[in-house]
Amino acid sequence: MSQPNSKNQSQEQDNFIKDTNVGRDLTFAPVQNMIETQIIQSSLEVVTQRKLNKNSPYQGLKRFNFKDRDRFFGRDKFIARLLKAVNQSSLSLVLGASGSGKSSVVRAGLIPELKKSLESQIFYDFIFTPNQDPFDSLYRCLLSEEKDYSFSKSGSEIALEAKADTLTQVINTLKKDGERWLIFVDQFEELFTICDEPDKRKNFIAGLVQVAKSGNSTVKIVLAMRSDFLEQFSSYPDLGFIANQNNIHLVTEMYSDELRQAIEQPAAKHGVLFEEGLVEQIIKEVEGQKGYLPLLQYTLNLLWESECKTLGTDGRPHIEDRTLNKNSYTALEGVRGSLQKRVNEIYSNLNQDEQITTKQIFLKLVNIVDTDSGSRAVSRRAYRDEFIGELVENTLTKFIDEKLLVSNSQYLTLEELRVNDIKQLKQSATVEIAHEILLSSWNVLKKWLEQEKEAIILKNWLAGETKRWQKIRLEDEFKSQDELLKGSRLSQFVEFRNENLFKNLGGLSQQEEEFINVSIEQRDRLEREKEESRKREIKRFRQITFGAITAGLIMTVLAIFAVSQLKSAQSAERGQREEIIRSAWLGLNRSDMTEPEKYQQCGTYLNVGLRSLYCDIKPFIDYEKLKIVSGLPIFRKGYNLTFQSEYEFGYYNPEFVKWLQENIIYAENNEIFRQQTQSFYDKKIRNTARASYRSYRILFATPEEFNTFIKFYQSAEKEYKERLYRREVNTLMFQDNYETFEAIKREYLKHLENKTLPDGYIQEKFRWLSDYLSAVENIDWYAANTSGGFWTRRSIDGTNKEFFRLLTKLLETYDRDWLREQETLGVKPSR
Repeated sequence: MSQPNSKNQSQEQDNFIKDTNVGRDLTFAPVQNMIETQIIQSSLEVVTQRKLNKNSPYQGLKRFNFKDRDRFFGRDKFIARLLKAVNQSSLSLVLGASGSGKSSVVRAGLIPELKKSLESQIFYDFIFTPNQDPFDSLYRCLLSEEKDYSFSKSGSEIALEAKADTLTQVINTLKKDGERWLIFVDQFEELFTICDEPDKRKNFIAGLVQVAKSGNSTVKIVLAMRSDFLEQFSSYPDLGFIANQNNIHLVTEMYSDELRQAIEQPAAKHGVLFEEGLVEQIIKEVEGQKGYLPLLQYTLNLLWESECKTLGTDGRPHIEDRTLNKNSYTALEGVRGSLQKRVNEIYSNLNQDEQITTKQIFLKLVNIVDTDSGSRAVSRRAYRDEFIGELVENTLTKFIDEKLLVSNSQYLTLEELRVNDIKQLKQSATVEIAHEILLSSWNVLKKWLEQEKEAIILKNWLAGETKRWQKIRLEDEFKSQDELLKGSRLSQFVEFRNENLFKNLGGLSQQEEEFINVSIEQRDRLEREKEESRKREIKRFRQITFGAITAGLIMTVLAIFAVSQLKSAQSAERGQREEIIRSAWLGLNRSDMTEPEKYQQCGTYLNVGLRSLYCDIKPFIDYEKLKIVSGLPIFRKGYNLTFQSEYEFGYYNPEFVKWLQENIIYAENNEIFRQQTQSFYDKKIRNTARASYRSYRILFATPEEFNTFIKFYQSAEKEYKERLYRREVNTLMFQDNYETFEAIKREYLKHLENKTLPDGYIQEKFRWLSDYLSAVENIDWYAANTSGGFWTRRSIDGTNKEFFRLLTKLLETYDRDWLREQETLGVKPSR
């Protein structure tokens, strides 16, 4: 063991007692609970006289748990402060960066000390992660066989009710007098990265707040969360308010003396020292490195195992000389390189099929999420029954045995699960990456993530939507049709599936394939119905033209305008334009054209947003006629200048938008006309108008956010173009002639200059917005989702303010009461 440096000892080490058993000083944290601070000084003789324990005292990538308290060093001061805070508060939030050790601090520090401080009192700790369904996770926690408590299955089922008062009901029903409970929700960020049901998320958080406010001092709540997800609390003000009341505890990097304890003391307890200077070398290497603790534990574990396996000249393992030496450490390539070196060794020893399977396994265990600092990869928990086949199971087991992946099931194969025939166990058996540090430490995996980023986002989104659809279908077959994929989103998944772009993620599951196929069947059925309906509409239109005076008058005006006055309309007087617009409004109001019919004529499947509204208007005043009526170009530049593509957009002409403000809302000063057209607004425009208005108020609440959205879109657009370019270049590589290859590549690069980001590509970026507006303000979810992309594009072409004025004018005319209510609401329920 290297000798301690007095300069590095903690300043708070001023409360000493003498340990008469081993004859050395111990440091106690100076708090009322008297948490025993781990040994920081031991003589070489004392350590080497202990019985040699060859089992590694280091955790590798595993987190520390309750049973590891005697090997958990370096965090005693923080644990003491946290223990005091938990005793004084009903809810505590432990924050830290990935790899900071926040879970271990609670599991191996706070909980053992809290249990010790309660002495003979009955104390139960309930530990779980939210996963996809926090209520289901709570239920499974209550049924755990590894804990001291025991609840019946029937009694615990109350936890499955996804209501705001569920947690309170669980406590009132199951907790007995005299018991003290600690509810620890680890990896709390999973509520925002994995749980894709906004109502469950909202109700679970509301339940935590309800218990925290109840004043029940016998129940404590601790949440551990990555600090970069704290922004999510802004959508839940009650939780944010409680957390802000001095209840946030940040797990920072260790001081050098604390780090020394974490390195030296586990080995010392097993009777082993470090070669002089090695501890200082390790500390110097890790200081300032983000998330180093899991890497440190992994490296020290490898170092220990290496010393146990390596034989000296006398034939004995190196560990028997009771010293961890520098040469062995250097061979591992230090803390920064040991993990990558080891994983590369394992990966390179696999055959080609196993390497392909490894890629599929790891990519299934990753998700891509958005944070303030941009998108990043996070670990994703998957169920064991998602990994099917002998090759997959064997490869999975190899990485579990190497402790790079972890599974919560003692059964290693699906066959063993079937033999045991326990449905509940089968459902709860999961696999995940041992620690997220692997995502940033293994270059092979980082390269995979970069290559498959878009596929990962889409695949994980599809998995969540498939489960949602299956659940709703069990309850209501008809209602489940509303959950099917539509429009550009369906086209995107069909494209990815046809090009086999999900292959590297293990392909699609049987349920996901069914979800896509049923969506395609519905799309095709609607298209057939559209065609049949279009034919009926033509027939009906002819009958109306000859048989109905009022409708005939309207359509005659439009027909005359379209055929006879198309060129002369460029110089039409204002009165003529008003009559045309008025006639179009009346025609829209009286039209009973169905959604499928208008899509057939418009060439798009979008059922919300500005383009959908254009599809309603097109039969009466199409794109070309609208240009003539206004006398202005609609777009000033951009890829789409014909309004025919649902995937691209042009840069709107601000003068045209101003013209719309002045002319298009004919009912502004005509109450009778407004009443005549109100039903069309209510049916076709209201959802989109309300969603767009609230989205704008949120997204552009401050001037600074204008530039934020421009930067976001440009970054996403660049990423999209690069993906298209890589795909095209890979195709061109098969050209025999180099000059042909270069010519086609130049032409494609020119084409990409005007290529823009498709709607479906950025809709996922605004899921938080639609989740909030649908859950809190009862705004149509899909309308809110697409409005985020619309306002982002308007911030690019500079017409966002003009469109907002037009929107406000429309609401003033048709939706005045609702608009007045919005003016009293806050404008920044931030992400």
